[in-house]
Amino acid sequence: VAINMTGACQWQYNTPNTTAVQTVTGNPYSWQCLATMVTPTPSVYPSPTTTVSPTPTGTATDWTTYLGNNARTSNASDGVITAANGATLHSHWTVHEGSSISAGVSIANNTLYWGSWDGYEHASDVNGNELWRTFIGQTIDTNCHPTTVGVGSTATITTLSLNGVNTPVVIVGGGDGTVYELNALSGVKIWDTAPLGPIPGIFMWSSPSIYNGSVFIGKASFGDCPLIQGGVVKINALNGAIQATFNTEPAGCTGSSVWGSPAIDESKGTIYVATGNKGGCSQPDESTSIVEINTSNMSLVGYWQVPISQLVPDSDFGSTPTLFSANINGILTPMVGVANKNGAYYAFARDHLANGPIWQDQLAVGGDSPSSGNGSISPSAWDGTTLYVAGGSTTINGISCKGDVEGVNPATGTYLWRYCATTGPVLGGITVSQTLLYVPAKDSMIVLNKNTGGVVAPLTQAHSGSIFDAPITVSNGVLYEGNFDGNLYAYGL
Repeated sequence: VAINMTGACQWQYNTPNTTAVQTVTGNPYSWQCLATMVTPTPSVYPSPTTTVSPTPTGTATDWTTYLGNNARTSNASDGVITAANGATLHSHWTVHEGSSISAGVSIANNTLYWGSWDGYEHASDVNGNELWRTFIGQTIDTNCHPTTVGVGSTATITTLSLNGVNTPVVIVGGGDGTVYELNALSGVKIWDTAPLGPIPGIFMWSSPSIYNGSVFIGKASFGDCPLIQGGVVKINALNGAIQATFNTEPAGCTGSSVWGSPAIDESKGTIYVATGNKGGCSQPDESTSIVEINTSNMSLVGYWQVPISQLVPDSDFGSTPTLFSANINGILTPMVGVANKNGAYYAFARDHLANGPIWQDQLAVGGDSPSSGNGSISPSAWDGTTLYVAGGSTTINGISCKGDVEGVNPATGTYLWRYCATTGPVLGGITVSQTLLYVPAKDSMIVLNKNTGGVVAPLTQAHSGSIFDAPITVSNGVLYEGNFDGNLYAYGL
């Protein structure tokens, strides 16, 4: 859609030929928009244009799945950008897609893979030139806001033996409640599943993991309008057949969406996911919980549910768990952590979820609207020594902050340093490299020194509709990030 701006617009939605003022709260976002929506004339989406200055060279380091790996540590190996040279980061190119981008960028074999809300999955070279685009669906529901969303899932790139031929493939949640596998070289569809839930209703906000020949992806509602039965689906990576489903609500009940993505402990063969609010059923369920699931048979291993006393309105886990480790009482302990919209970050021993958190930190003021600064839906990052967390509105040293980032002792939750974000809450996951942190804070990408929290470079797109919602992908000295303004940005030295 085209948007004729008549005021501030923090979220693009599609109601043709109308002028509207709309404030909505929901899962996992909220938005406010004053705009005139114009029905597009062409029935075919235009190809994106690219602005280049200057053209980057070199190769890209692979980043083949959401947050970089199945443990969801968001740990980039990049050492090209440092605290010493990061202040010279500048724009390399911008792809003007024209449709909101909330999914992250995956990279394999010097190719960028990314999705947009017009329903297309794209492949581009490292200079931003489009190689192919494939339509993989949109959800349109006039009962929800936004009414139209395409691809919100970040692709996983892998190589499979198909008919005896090693074939690079893209696996991604479509905009139509299904999962797709595409040929990574051509964009040609290899398979797609049937819708994994009711249409309209279900949406694949989750990004897939692949493990032992199977794809794992969460089921969520489009925006609690209505709720659907949440869960995790296991899919055969070769042919798209549904192998098993773990439902987070009993049969006939709704709620407990899995908004985030599965984290996999490959040494144990178990999945960790976090869930949203329950529906109207009174039966026991795994709502507002962190849940461990056996990958072999999709059975429940254990879970922990947020106590009623800690809940806030719409108290979802709208984030993805991070696997890390900590030395606790002299024992190296496998850990898992995730943030809730109540503003708390919870850290658990992976083998003992039911015992409750070993520690928890209050990152932000809790509430139902992360984009307004309530709570946290930002996945954390782990570099093997320090855990990095982020959230919304809080107070640091007597100063009111619109968002925050912390370096944390993984064993105790003690803050090593705290950063006060002034541009807005941190919605997307943070990314750590050898010396730096990359933070999407509303209309800015902020580069921090990971040892001190000091600002190395603020990269701001200060215009209406600018929201960076995905984790920043860092590869070979270049940052890649999409924006709700419909642009894909590349910044480098």
